[in-house]
Amino acid sequence: MRRRSVGILAAAGALTASVAVSAPASAEVNHRTCPKGAFCVYSGNWEQGRLLLATQGNWSGTIFNVQSTFNNGYPDPGADHVQLDYEASGISYSTCIHYAPGSGQYEHNWADITVKSVTWRGEC
Repeated sequence: MRRRSVGILAAAGALTASVAVSAPASAEVNHRTCPKGAFCVYSGNWEQGRLLLATQGNWSGTIFNVQSTFNNGYPDPGADHVQLDYEASGISYSTCIHYAPGSGQYEHNWADITVKSVTWRGEC
C-alpha cells in the first residue's frame, strides 16, 4: 500500500512541475508602451523613442525613420501575426512577424526603414 501512495505522489508532483513550467510560456507580455493587441512602430531601438504607430487593425501609409517594431497581438489563429511591408535603401521588402510571447521573433530592431503597411494574418 505504501508503494502505491509513493507512486501516486510522484505522479502528482510530476504533473504539478509540468504545469508550473508551462504556465510562463502562455503568459501575456506586459509591454510598457505597446498596448495589448497592437502592432507598434518606434523611432528608437528596442521600443525606445517616440511611439509612431500602434494599430490593432490593418494599416497602410508611410512612416519614415523606423528603428524598431513590436507585435503585442493576442493569440488568435488566423489573425495574430503581422505581414510588414517596408522599404530600406529604396528597396521594398515584406516580412512576417510573430506575436509576443509566441514562438517566433516578435520584436525587431531596424536600420532606418520606412514602414508602408501592416496586415494581420495567420501563422508565418
